[in-house]
Amino acid sequence: MTDKGTLRKLITGIFLLTFMAMGAQMPRFGVSEDDEAPAKEPVKWSASVKMTSPEEGILTLVAEPGKGWHLYALELPKGGPKPTVINLDESRDVKFTSSLTPSRKPLNVDDKMFDLRLSYWEGTVTFSRKFRITGKSPVIKAVISFMACDNVNCTPPKKVVLTPAIKK
Repeated sequence: MTDKGTLRKLITGIFLLTFMAMGAQMPRFGVSEDDEAPAKEPVKWSASVKMTSPEEGILTLVAEPGKGWHLYALELPKGGPKPTVINLDESRDVKFTSSLTPSRKPLNVDDKMFDLRLSYWEGTVTFSRKFRITGKSPVIKAVISFMACDNVNCTPPKKVVLTPAIKK
């Protein structure tokens, strides 16, 4: 006969081995299929301002998804991933004079992971918006919320804040 301590250790060991085996089979979020190493930043963002006159300029935001990753579009159906949102409401002493325009249309794909028709960009995409300076201390603050996925994994929704310099 075995004592209670030995039986408890045996059951605990089986329990731990079962969960370790299950964990090895679960999808790993933020891991690239290609190199099996964690993807630190699946999408790199940058921002710049080009002044076209002393009072007017163009804001440019650049998204660079890494190899195998895609960035979701500005509009998506409900029930799937979160769309990319670019919020400029916290900017001051500037008035935006155009809508936010992507450099190209997103791909429209039947996504197997979400079982939905989704739109996203693969590779670099640029967003532009014209503005006019309306005060003495202009600041553009872009608050970007986004998700990125590869063929197996998705990042949780992430937020990036960019404040490009405005040089008059």
